[in-house]
Amino acid sequence: MNKNNRLSVLHRQAAKPQISSALAVVFSLMVASVAAPANALVLLDNPNGFEATVNGSIPVYFANIREKGDGEDASRIMSSFNPANITFGATAPTANGITVTGTLQINIHMQGVDGDGLQIQDSGLFEGRVADIGIAGDFGTVNIGKGFGIFNSNAIGDDGSAKGIGRLFGAADSGNASGGRIGTGYVYANFNPRVIYTTPDINGLSFKVGAIQPEDPSGYGGRVETKLPRFEGQLTYAVPTDGGAFKVWSGFIHQDVDLIDVDYQYEYQGYDVGAHLDLGGLGLTANYSDTNGIGANGLYGLGGVNDAEVDATQWYVEADYTFGRTMLGVSYGEGDQDAQVTPVGSAMAGTNKMGMLFARHMLTPQLTLMGELQAFRSDLQKEYDLLALGVQFDF
Repeated sequence: MNKNNRLSVLHRQAAKPQISSALAVVFSLMVASVAAPANALVLLDNPNGFEATVNGSIPVYFANIREKGDGEDASRIMSSFNPANITFGATAPTANGITVTGTLQINIHMQGVDGDGLQIQDSGLFEGRVADIGIAGDFGTVNIGKGFGIFNSNAIGDDGSAKGIGRLFGAADSGNASGGRIGTGYVYANFNPRVIYTTPDINGLSFKVGAIQPEDPSGYGGRVETKLPRFEGQLTYAVPTDGGAFKVWSGFIHQDVDLIDVDYQYEYQGYDVGAHLDLGGLGLTANYSDTNGIGANGLYGLGGVNDAEVDATQWYVEADYTFGRTMLGVSYGEGDQDAQVTPVGSAMAGTNKMGMLFARHMLTPQLTLMGELQAFRSDLQKEYDLLALGVQFDF
């Protein structure tokens, strides 16, 4: 299994892209989707130097979910942490030392009938996660538009999440894409409008910093003022080693939130440190995050004002071993928060814990068989065990 592709599943931004007119791009992509062989990335170009690409993946899991205590048991046919996606890329010819790319990604969640018998397949049929312009040169790269965030993004590129299910926020009633290690190992970087600058790679060292569209706390009915964007950054050092590769990173997040009607201000802020090592067939990953204003659920904003002033940590460790076309892995992680009472809400102390065993086998270069065994325990959500088998087609 190619470990260099671990984050491309999350953020499939095609490296090569476009054609001289929008109509020509669309027509060519439609033709190529029919004519191109299934085992090849679709790559188009024209005499003017424009290029276009199409790639994507379709993951499908059969999952058996058993809630603990007085809970429910359920079987689900579902997508994974990364829903089915297709990515269109476009690259203009380099001019004046600048290369401009465009990336559009469309995602679909494998929704059906949820645990309460509700028909939800028409809810959120399509989701646009990426609409990005990349401007690259000797100065580095500027990304403008909607795409993956920065904070914890290296942590999310683990093998367990990349083609796995992970946390089920709705447990037996889950009918949407799953949560990976959100809340049991990392804060979700999410896909938001943003402007990001990434430095050139200098002997393996690079830094990126971005202004991200700020989040309002969900469910709050008063006036919320976010004068400044959310700021995120990440320093990464990645180098090859004898028989493998090593990467270490650290990042930050900061956003001010002003609740005008109650004259109360608080912040989303935090830092993370992590590392990944590939040594022969062995892969090791670890990450630790410390946040304020973001609860153990690992989703900024979605905890509402109850998460104001909450201190939380996320951490996980993962080991996997690849032999031939097969990978076996194990990971464990936790999300923990303290109890807080503020003028606008309160939060209880609690911990999420999740252990996973996972397996991947490349039946063909494009078709991967997947298995996952999981135990989730929590003071904050339904507890459950999960056994799942799946298949993913990458094109």
